[in-house]
Amino acid sequence: MRVLIVEDDSAVAAALVDVLGAADLVTVHAGSATAAWEALWSDPFDVILLDVMLPEGPEAGFDWAVNVRAADFRQPILFLTARDDLPDRVRGLEFGDDYLAKPFEPAELIARLRALARRGDVRPRQVTVGDVTIEPGFRTVRRDGSVIRLTAKEYEVLELFMLNPDRTFKREEVLDRVWGAGFESPSNLVDVYVLNLRRKLGDGILDTVRGLGYRLASVDAEPVDAEPVDAP
Repeated sequence: MRVLIVEDDSAVAAALVDVLGAADLVTVHAGSATAAWEALWSDPFDVILLDVMLPEGPEAGFDWAVNVRAADFRQPILFLTARDDLPDRVRGLEFGDDYLAKPFEPAELIARLRALARRGDVRPRQVTVGDVTIEPGFRTVRRDGSVIRLTAKEYEVLELFMLNPDRTFKREEVLDRVWGAGFESPSNLVDVYVLNLRRKLGDGILDTVRGLGYRLASVDAEPVDAEPVDAP
């Protein structure tokens, strides 16, 4: 597995190279967002390990991740940063795929990287339910042939339901599967994301199962009105 390390602190970068190398992971280090672009265009990588604060600015890592997705690079991104406030973690999970605060345990970092790398190996190339189609490898969504733009986490919520069309998920299960076990969030975070998906994809995509949670809408099922949701 090849990992691109984007980290401006040379001591931290050297430690990461040693830790990941000991686990037989191949690493390339970039000390800035500019250098990371050059590396990304030059070599194939399985996962990107990204700091938030880079020489280009205190939030350059977030900006770089957004630009990476806009350029259609689909490698999973794990933010590794000293910024551990809830708003930063939420943004990191919006723009990337995982978030780990410094200091960290090497074994956990390696496990997270390997888990991210495995994601692309088990997903089907295309899933269609009704008139909605997703391509997990590219994170694209179409409804009735039209491309629908979603944020990273909106896509992951939709993908969870698309890959499990016959299953009802409790809100806690969605949080664990999409944001990770132990993630602290506003109590209505899942409700807000479901509401956003309904707004972007239109009615008839996700049903509310009262007292249980949500499920992918079925053409044979009678629609259930959504409960009102206030944004966090």
